[in-house]
Amino acid sequence: MRMMKRNIFTLLMAVGMLCSCSRQETTEVYTSFDVTDTLVADVHRIPPVMLYPRSMFLTDSCLVVFNDKMDTCFQVFDKAGLRYLYSFGVRGEGPSDFRMPSNQLVGERSGRTYVLDVNEVKGISLANGKAVVTACKLPVQRSYYNGLLMLADSAYVCETDFEEEKEYLFIRPDGTAEQQVDYPETPDRFGSVLARNQAYGRIVAAHPSGECFASFYTSDRRFRIIDKAGRLLRDVTLDIAPKDDRIPIEPDKRRIYPLAVCATEQYIYTLNLDMTPEEIREQKSYPSVQIFSWEGKPLKRLYLDRMISSFAIDEKEQTIYGVFAENEDEIYTFDM
Repeated sequence: MRMMKRNIFTLLMAVGMLCSCSRQETTEVYTSFDVTDTLVADVHRIPPVMLYPRSMFLTDSCLVVFNDKMDTCFQVFDKAGLRYLYSFGVRGEGPSDFRMPSNQLVGERSGRTYVLDVNEVKGISLANGKAVVTACKLPVQRSYYNGLLMLADSAYVCETDFEEEKEYLFIRPDGTAEQQVDYPETPDRFGSVLARNQAYGRIVAAHPSGECFASFYTSDRRFRIIDKAGRLLRDVTLDIAPKDDRIPIEPDKRRIYPLAVCATEQYIYTLNLDMTPEEIREQKSYPSVQIFSWEGKPLKRLYLDRMISSFAIDEKEQTIYGVFAENEDEIYTFDM
């Protein structure tokens, strides 16, 4: 009898584990945001120090803007009044120079911001009116890394190569690497693995702890929360207009949903266009900042009153900072 009870208990535990795994892999569907609002920008005119601003990040007292077409890549502004302070990040081959920095952040740790520069990571810290740049060695050497993120326990994750079956490559500090996370559909509809993978382009941001990260498909109303071991925690579909039933085969018909993403302890923020390429060219509408919990729930949709292409969030001051790549004379702030 005691053995039978033990077997029943073991069976129940196994069934419970199977049910748990099944719940994690089930797509959750949401049909609305809890709050919808419109924000009006404060416009800050700046001197001619920017050229094609692509991304930005905040420190304790400064806003740093990455410019894609300048010999000195980064411009630093006082966060409070957006007064221009100085520039740093010369393009070159030296240990503190930049070759082709990415507009996506790798992560932030202990007051230092990390940026991907082709196949190495550069750490940036600001102190006493200047920037200190250091190069960090990665545990696995590759010719390039797409979408590299810093995770907990000195691990990293990046996108796999263009024709791989899995979405992500998890890189461990001991030099091992493992491909994980299946795509939402097979390549059959697209005709090839490459075409399927290109259709499911994505942008990512890690939780500050590095324990998990959010992965948003740029041409689908769908995102995932994945932990540092590669387990799928949440798979979320947004049945919210505008929305295509599935990603169109033709690239020029695909909507661009999220354009940029950043994450904090409590929330995930995306900058969304939600438009087709033609609608973007016509500037049919302005973008919105969409806010989600780490449980995958859509919380707020904040429409902006002008076009921006990158953003940063100051939760303490409840402020959104934004720039538009084709407008080099202004920085915008929005009061949340």
